[in-house]
Amino acid sequence: MFEYNKGKSSSELRIASNYPRISWPRVCANLHAAGLSDSIKSTWYAAIHDIIPTNERLAAIHLTTTTSCSRSGAADTLLHRLTVSEEGPVIWTWTRARIAAILRVHPKYISEEWTLRPIFHYWPPQNQAAIVWIVAHQVAYRLQTQRRLSLADYMEFLKRARWKEYHRATKKPTVGRYLMCFSAPICTGFVTPGYNGD
Repeated sequence: MFEYNKGKSSSELRIASNYPRISWPRVCANLHAAGLSDSIKSTWYAAIHDIIPTNERLAAIHLTTTTSCSRSGAADTLLHRLTVSEEGPVIWTWTRARIAAILRVHPKYISEEWTLRPIFHYWPPQNQAAIVWIVAHQVAYRLQTQRRLSLADYMEFLKRARWKEYHRATKKPTVGRYLMCFSAPICTGFVTPGYNGD
């Protein structure tokens, strides 16, 4: 596992130097959390480290002349692909509501930035593991372009992934029973936001 340096050096990752105020050890801990499959983890790794070939990234390395999304005309950033493009707003709103239900907070406290810079840290560990699991799967689903991007397909994708999580050969799933939020009705009562960060 790569150790993120606090000071700038030749071994510092580009993404860490671009976002120096981010707690990269916390991001790294969330990325390498138990319970994520290799394919989900590698897709999330590519998103976190900004190595997905968006038009914004390609323009930065002079491989394209435009930063615009071909569909919407807005800047083609990773955050745009994850939460804005096509069915992104519907899928992100649904996902954010489930995370908010787990944390018992208003959905406005669930930042879309968590998809690319997951600095959140909550207690108990099963709660934290469930949030990591949900965010990582949302990112993987949105970036795997061979998937149809409807909310119904996304829900089916999560249903299958949750079944695999609960039927692995371990004694107890790291996410506890928190992933049952996908089938439970969402509560409308909220409390103040929980602890976020280190």
